[in-house]
Amino acid sequence: MPFATKTISAAMPVYDAIVIGSGYGGGVAACRLARMGFQVAVLEQGRHWRPGEFPTTAKARRQATRLTGRAPKLGDPTGLYYLSVGKGLTVFGASGLGGGSLINAGIALRPDMARLRKAGWPEAVIEDGLFQRGIGLAEEMLDVAPVPGPERFPKYAGMCRTAEASGRSALLPSMTISHVPGVNHSGVKQNACEHCGDCWSGCNAGAKNTIGVTYVADAVSNGASVFCESRVQSIAKTARGWEVVVEDLSAPGASVRLEAPIVVLAAGTLGTNELLLKAQQRGLRLSSRLGQNFSANGDDLVVAGNLDVPVNAVATGFPSQRPAGGRPVGPHSMAMIDLGDEDGPVWVHDGTMLTMMAALAPLKELLQLKLGTAFQLLWQGVYGDRLSRAQLLYVVSHDDASGRLVLKNDSVVVEWPGYSAAPERLRAEQKVKALIEAMGGEFNANPFAMTAFGGNRIIAHPLGGCGMGESVDAGVVAPDGRVFDPEKGPLGVHEGLYVCDGAAIPTAVGVSPLLTITALAERAMILASRQLGRTLDTDMQPLLPLRRAAM
Repeated sequence: MPFATKTISAAMPVYDAIVIGSGYGGGVAACRLARMGFQVAVLEQGRHWRPGEFPTTAKARRQATRLTGRAPKLGDPTGLYYLSVGKGLTVFGASGLGGGSLINAGIALRPDMARLRKAGWPEAVIEDGLFQRGIGLAEEMLDVAPVPGPERFPKYAGMCRTAEASGRSALLPSMTISHVPGVNHSGVKQNACEHCGDCWSGCNAGAKNTIGVTYVADAVSNGASVFCESRVQSIAKTARGWEVVVEDLSAPGASVRLEAPIVVLAAGTLGTNELLLKAQQRGLRLSSRLGQNFSANGDDLVVAGNLDVPVNAVATGFPSQRPAGGRPVGPHSMAMIDLGDEDGPVWVHDGTMLTMMAALAPLKELLQLKLGTAFQLLWQGVYGDRLSRAQLLYVVSHDDASGRLVLKNDSVVVEWPGYSAAPERLRAEQKVKALIEAMGGEFNANPFAMTAFGGNRIIAHPLGGCGMGESVDAGVVAPDGRVFDPEKGPLGVHEGLYVCDGAAIPTAVGVSPLLTITALAERAMILASRQLGRTLDTDMQPLLPLRRAAM
């Protein structure tokens, strides 16, 4: 990395702009505000994880995981992974420099604009062209591209066979993974993908185009300061702008107060909603819709078992744990199948099992009293024949965004007990079941929805809670990203307060949302530059030309 992060004790008391969070929205905001010439502080609760430092063993991954939500608060608050346990849903996410980009599959899909229009997104977002421009900027900055030569990976061939059995085709989405070593747009040298399948536990090869090595690195090159292990406790309006109280997680019990005329909330969907709900409790006037219209983006996962041909979809990690003679796994997710119809989108993505997840397979079979299968799995191990014939599949579809986010014991909690029974989710599950059975595979529903594993469905694409709307009666955030202020009328806003992450998305997107979140943040910053009278240098072009090979 071209920069060193600091602890919050080294921060100045006043900045031009404070960005809370360093994921897709926060990274964009930090980069573009710094390019406007503002003195920017980026606050990140998690650590600065570098390639080679991500946990690889089951013990290390447990130690890097914390529980929040309805569950008792357990684990390291700077840990890489978190599970926010709600009613009906559990959200899986990440803390660390780069936010969710550290642990996702990196699938970068453009949203269907016609669908967003039909879903009631603000007209300006759809019509003014800046969102589409943001998509292009995000694709360039994140250097998205499909995996080259997918035929060499058994799980891609498995996706092709699955698709063909139902008269479909396996598609290759663009992804935020480097397949050629070189220097990226922000001047950071990156390595090529090692095809280990461990994308979603942290890339130790240094091949993921995370927000840390793209947008945040660019922000630092333009003067921004990054403070890790800095948990924001509250925001409040002041006569001069905004006050942010920050807990120093590197020195328990210590906290500092910062001020800035501009504050960007980008702490992830749950974190941003939590800060706004707390501010509302303390008297900040906000839309009555705060906490409503939470969406899981139609998330689910299933397992196709007993496949005729091995697909080798258990991650091997880097350095590789692959058995001698074993085939490379490939990226965590590289192919998808479109099962959408007139009722809405349904995308099926391939995935890999971490060894920790694969090790749970015998337990699941034991709980279902399938003793023979359980003993076979135990005997063969995670790289044995039986698990080599199992394919984890992610489902991304849509939902009615009827979940709620509430504060309980000072923590945000998801309440959506009816999600599992929602007709949109059941429709998607049945389509995927038919797809698997058409090729002779065995359909296994989401294993984490079993009572023994807590009963909640685990989702990774939380959206909404303070979604955009045309007015304060329709949303919490204005179409330009600023937060509505009810005291100023239906279109009035809190000057200097922005939401630039998934929390501002008002409905399910129908595709993996990273590109949508990034593009909306780009749009908000283009508009902010006009509102603030600042020039965005080089008209939003990146610092360097397209990726070049390292010398």
